[in-house]
Amino acid sequence: MPVRRPVLPLAIALVAALLTAAAAGGEGTPINPCDDPQLALKCPNLRMAPPSDLHVQRAGHGRVRLLATNHIVNVGQGPLELRADRTSDPRYAKAFQVVYDRRHRPVYFPEAGYVYWKAIPGQGHYWKYYRAARFELWTLKPDGTRDAMIRTGPKLSYCLRDLKRVRSYARTPRGRVYPACSQDFGRRELRLGVSPGWADVYPSTYHENWISITGLRGCFAFVHRADPAGELVEEHEDDNVGQRIIRLPARHGSVAPRGCPHR
Repeated sequence: MPVRRPVLPLAIALVAALLTAAAAGGEGTPINPCDDPQLALKCPNLRMAPPSDLHVQRAGHGRVRLLATNHIVNVGQGPLELRADRTSDPRYAKAFQVVYDRRHRPVYFPEAGYVYWKAIPGQGHYWKYYRAARFELWTLKPDGTRDAMIRTGPKLSYCLRDLKRVRSYARTPRGRVYPACSQDFGRRELRLGVSPGWADVYPSTYHENWISITGLRGCFAFVHRADPAGELVEEHEDDNVGQRIIRLPARHGSVAPRGCPHR
């Protein structure tokens, strides 16, 4: 049966959505519900650590890939929590985000993308959140700032789980609240998330953790970006990126940025 939503929190969420829409049609930047003192939300805030454990891989037919470990870290006041309703297509589930207020009452935001049944070669299927993050490659301006995005990688889907405790905030739970993602296709209620101070981590050898560097020469910004479609409610929307400057083509397997501008 579908997940039940309390009427009052849903009404609060709709008020927040209306405030955002009204601001978008006015003069300024849309209101972030996390900044609304009446809602008093304890929002998540996702950041990506810079790409790490970089490895160059030959993929055949002249193709070259750059593999990287990636971390989605929640540094916010509250958890990132997603729940999902199954749709008419059993492989997909419409997601909604749950944000808790300072009295720990849930507030629901209904438009939060979707969860789907994703195949991982050699491991089976998992329920994963689509467009949790993205790998990007950018050209650089002379001052070292990013100029134009020229490539993206296939990695978009994440379990969103408490895998590694990476911060020691007072608000950080000592144990995992959001476990490994489900491999139960018949599961009716789905719940994914990342607690404050915890990270969802994928090693460089994991399926799709790469970006194509075939035929590229020069200096580039290799970027990992959380929530690339802007579907999640967060404290801040301008700090979702972790990046590393690289020089291509690789020399002896290394993409160290010799002579590249930095900013």
